[in-house]
Amino acid sequence: MQSVTVSRDDNLYEAFADIAIAGDGTLVCTYRESLCHSSRPFSRIISRRSVDDGLTWGPRQIVIERTEKQTTAGEGRLNCSRITACADGSLLIAVDMLLPDVFEDYLKPGVCRNLLFRSSDNGRSWEGPHETGITEGIVPSIKELSSGRLLIGVSEQWPGPQPEDPYIERQTVYLSDNGGDTWKGPYPIPDPPAPTVTGMPWRLNEGDFVELDDGTLICYMREDGERLSAFKSFSSDGGRSWSAAIRTAMPSCLGRPSAGRLRSGEIAITYRLSVGLSTSLALYVETQETAKAEMEQSAVDLEAPPTVANPAARFVVLDNDRSVAADSSYSGWVQLADGDLYVVNYINDDAPRAFIRGQRVSRQDWFLFPEGDIVANHPFDRDGGYYERGQQMARDQRERATQLDTTHPVPTSKQRPVERSGTPSTTP
Repeated sequence: MQSVTVSRDDNLYEAFADIAIAGDGTLVCTYRESLCHSSRPFSRIISRRSVDDGLTWGPRQIVIERTEKQTTAGEGRLNCSRITACADGSLLIAVDMLLPDVFEDYLKPGVCRNLLFRSSDNGRSWEGPHETGITEGIVPSIKELSSGRLLIGVSEQWPGPQPEDPYIERQTVYLSDNGGDTWKGPYPIPDPPAPTVTGMPWRLNEGDFVELDDGTLICYMREDGERLSAFKSFSSDGGRSWSAAIRTAMPSCLGRPSAGRLRSGEIAITYRLSVGLSTSLALYVETQETAKAEMEQSAVDLEAPPTVANPAARFVVLDNDRSVAADSSYSGWVQLADGDLYVVNYINDDAPRAFIRGQRVSRQDWFLFPEGDIVANHPFDRDGGYYERGQQMARDQRERATQLDTTHPVPTSKQRPVERSGTPSTTP
């Protein structure tokens, strides 16, 4: 694993990073500048470009800014930016701008504006802001489906039923079928039917999307009521209706998931793993079959086919914030042409303020088998053939990797965008 400093200015708090691959292969990173975790006293959304797969990064470019004077005058504070690459070669950045100054006011209607910015020149310049009309949710995610439909997911925050009750959150989804000009929604994701084990309200939030081969959509979400794991929900109608959320195997997900598909078809999610006062950057990878499985009770049998109790999934911690004031791991990632992942993350660590760190992660950093599948079964053999079975597993995996077509990115992947006809984008 190779670490690179994408941006560090000890006079600024650089946070909430995301990344996409432009049509010409350029990496484009976006993040927010301020002086602290909150967007105060000023805030700027920044983009940077890399033409060498993230080894070096060009100068910062201000996409949108709110000065201290503008913020004091009630013109808003910029919160989180997300970026996605579209099949037509364009890039989209979604940004939520908060209008209130105190948290209590966040729980009122119409407290934010979700804005869109578009680049048609591989991130060299940005047009916008374009109003989405989405004013009831924060921390947006944005993805384009194979149909060309755009999804935005936002987190709504509302007062509890009684004044003394804790506030509640819910994940909602908005859709656009005209390139982001207009949006329909909200389409809410239902809470789990059972109560939390802590007695707190369910607080699903900060979800991100993946599209499977069969068209099923999955939204992976942070959850702050129990604070025990991430959750997921399914849609079979392009995002208009969603199943009740179910638990995933991703532990302690208390920071924005960044979900997408590898060129192998596997699903990868980076997210903030929070245990005690620590924040770490986690990577979770699972097969589509495991992604569609429900978390129900069943016996663990390592010799049996993968089940929800023995999932075809892998997990690794990529980075850990050692700071006394740990604050990290709103992240984004892409898959490079050689199969490596390039992950961007914000972290305090040994700096006086947060900065943006990039990491190039090979498959061998989290799994010693090649692409094509996640082997779930241990090579147990009651007749003593452990070694031979293990070698056969390796040969079978190599054969799957050899047959893998890596030239055609899949929907909601994190690779270089392609035209919907299948032809690579040639936007200059």
